[in-house]
Amino acid sequence: MSLSFHIDFNGQCEEAFTFYADHLGGKIGTMLKVKDSPVPAVSASHGEKIVHANISIDGVELAGADVDASRYQRLRGFYVLLGVDAEDKVHTHFNALQTGGHVILAPQKTFWSPCYAIVTDRFGVPWKINCGT
Repeated sequence: MSLSFHIDFNGQCEEAFTFYADHLGGKIGTMLKVKDSPVPAVSASHGEKIVHANISIDGVELAGADVDASRYQRLRGFYVLLGVDAEDKVHTHFNALQTGGHVILAPQKTFWSPCYAIVTDRFGVPWKINCGT
């Protein structure tokens, strides 16, 4: 059995996964466009959208796809928790994720962590970044 997350994107799946590969050390496994799949594209513009993608970030898989704009809903009710082993990594990942995004809690010491931050990235994905366990 395995457990992973599947995230719906509003046309930015490829850009988001490329960003996560570059800034979080992820490794993209699949990046399947609608035009290259057996799913017929509704229009030429849909052909470039992603029907399925996956990326492994430190052994955890995220999957994603672009959904039709009429079905897209802003993500809420969860965060992707990124655990790191050093305070400088919290700052590095936070700085990358906050660019064009929304800062909820800047990196700071908490009673459970020497450095913790919360941010929603420019793709609408909410992240909590925690140093330690």
